[in-house]
Amino acid sequence: MMIPKNSYSLQDRNLTFDIVDDFNFNSKSTCYYLRGGNGFGKTSFLEKIVIPALKAANRQYLYIGQDIRTQLYTLKALLSMQGHRISETNEYELLKIWVHQGQTARTFILDEFDKYFPDYNFIFDWSRSFIQNYIIVTHQPFQPTRTGANNLEAAHVKFELIDFDGQTKNVRVRKQ
Repeated sequence: MMIPKNSYSLQDRNLTFDIVDDFNFNSKSTCYYLRGGNGFGKTSFLEKIVIPALKAANRQYLYIGQDIRTQLYTLKALLSMQGHRISETNEYELLKIWVHQGQTARTFILDEFDKYFPDYNFIFDWSRSFIQNYIIVTHQPFQPTRTGANNLEAAHVKFELIDFDGQTKNVRVRKQ
């Protein structure tokens, strides 16, 4: 799956993205770290560009959005309906059960997951055997060029405000 460099307009979100580099999710194992100021469209980029491209390519993915607390309540209900005994299960155990059920996924998206779990390396430990690409919206400092023992290439993606005309934000998206 490829998201080619281009200009993408999201009129319903008053955003235009100038994507400077191609994003290739078909090649090597990569962890894309998305960074930029608040309101620069990182979540909109995920929801309106990345996820539709994954769906169009029929590529399975796991997605943990910004409000993980609400998702954990939903996850508890879902897992209970599937017969799991989760009444005393902590957040880590819930997430581990959910991740292990998603082994057909090849892409894992974490949107500001580090707000709730500052050290999120356990996600790599649980999913690295089947996930090819990670997309992580984070406010943590840049990581080394490889994400440790997980042997993933790190691609740092910066969201920069180019222009704001009072209505639409024009944002440049580029690898660093």
